[in-house]
Amino acid sequence: MINGKFTLGFQGRDYTVERGERAAAAAQGGGAPVDRGQWYITLGPKAITSLEVRPGESDAALHDRIRAWLAEHPEMPDAPDIVFGGG
Repeated sequence: MINGKFTLGFQGRDYTVERGERAAAAAQGGGAPVDRGQWYITLGPKAITSLEVRPGESDAALHDRIRAWLAEHPEMPDAPDIVFGGG
């Protein structure tokens, strides 16, 4: 099972997928995404979306769900930047 962070390739781009942390851990870790119930998807520093964590979901099912979301939202890599951390 996936731990907390991985890279997912889709249409020639490498997205970072990171599970949120508890607020105290995120603050100590240098501003990691907050909310253990969410997977955060970024492209470089740009926030793309977040998807809910589904208990018991396999790695393959999560990868498929992220790829399906990205396929349904082809505008996101070119949309105005939204950067986590207010940057």
